[in-house]
Amino acid sequence: MKNKLKKLNLNVLAFVLLLCSTLIIFHTEKLYAAEDYDSVFIKKVSQSYTRKFCNAIGFGLSKDSAMNFSLKENNQVFNKKKEFKNINKELMAEEIAIAVVEKCGYPINLSGDKGITEFKDYYLSKDNGASEDKQSEEY
Repeated sequence: MKNKLKKLNLNVLAFVLLLCSTLIIFHTEKLYAAEDYDSVFIKKVSQSYTRKFCNAIGFGLSKDSAMNFSLKENNQVFNKKKEFKNINKELMAEEIAIAVVEKCGYPINLSGDKGITEFKDYYLSKDNGASEDKQSEEY
């Protein structure tokens, strides 16, 4: 009986030490804060882009012209922020695609999951092209 009690106490103590050391070593509150800030920043960028894109479509610009205009404007607004350079492009493209399809997908014939995927791919190809153009201008 005493051996079982000692073994149980030892297991509980080992568990508590492991838990405490994990919390001390990994600083979980900083990780959660960083993740929340990134998702808030992505949402802010995607809302800004979506508003510009949908307004451009509403004014009668083509999908391609609206894309170029919105990318250029958004890059000018957010390029000064260091978070923008390290932003997860895939996640941002997904957020933008969902918002664009919901808000102004009908005039450009985009709807549902297929429309979201199509716009996301289109956005990423244009964004990569704009990034390459910008880098070639800097050199």
